[in-house]
Amino acid sequence: MRPAPPILELASLATGGGKTHLLYCLTALAVLPIYLNGKQACVVIIDTDASFSVPRLAEQLTLMMKKQQRTEASESDIPDTVTSALKHVHIFRPQSLDSTFATLDALPNYLFDKSRHHSIDRPVGFLAVDSASAFYWQHRADEDDASLLQNTDPGQPTPSQPTGYTRLATALKAASASFSCPVILTSWHLGAAPASLHSHTAEARSLRPSLPAPLSQLPTLRLIVQRVSVRKFPAGISIEEARREAADRQTAVEEGKCEAIVNEWGVDERTLQKLQSVGAGFGFRIRDEGLTFDGEDV
Repeated sequence: MRPAPPILELASLATGGGKTHLLYCLTALAVLPIYLNGKQACVVIIDTDASFSVPRLAEQLTLMMKKQQRTEASESDIPDTVTSALKHVHIFRPQSLDSTFATLDALPNYLFDKSRHHSIDRPVGFLAVDSASAFYWQHRADEDDASLLQNTDPGQPTPSQPTGYTRLATALKAASASFSCPVILTSWHLGAAPASLHSHTAEARSLRPSLPAPLSQLPTLRLIVQRVSVRKFPAGISIEEARREAADRQTAVEEGKCEAIVNEWGVDERTLQKLQSVGAGFGFRIRDEGLTFDGEDV
């Protein structure tokens, strides 16, 4: 029996941490043709935040193509190849949890209908929900209203339908099984922020999942994605020293350095030791032209 495809969660403590930029990079890798070191697949994006930018994805595609094609002759092919690759990115923008369920339920009819898109001969590289936290507070409000009604009017029948995030977890598992594809969830950390955001502290590497169960129990791997904070001015620094450091600090901010580290919450000790031995994370930079990984040639 084949194992179920993995489910990855990209969580951040604040906006601008780099989750969606990582998603652009993974999407570009999935839809680029094999001769450009891509996977020649298609990707489904459930854009609940309504923030997934096609122009930004096109910039990421262009950057990755330029790394593969160093000659002037190939430069002229880039716009057409980008346009072709974008045809295999299927973006849906549901406005509520209910419309998200409906979108996921309708995916098989859409993807298996060759008259509706250009990806019929491609596998699904992955299905992404950006972000799984988008309707959290509306969901909480609906649950609180239902609970209040039940308490004030005990004669009301108890709802028998599964709660929103239970239905979402079921729909995602069904879609993953139908297309034999991984699932990527982005999320915001909705709990209290750790006292220190530096990844070398144990507290910052272990964030309790904030999505409701059973959705929070789905991920095979959880990554914490965040911008690398610029070191604060030390106490007692003089004005002259602060001025000298100001330019370096501004450069550090403009470099857009980020990191993705394994969320150690709930990970057993043996697995943690293995992760620590190989390095449980990676760094990347968000530049005007796109995302690059640390150690990569630009």
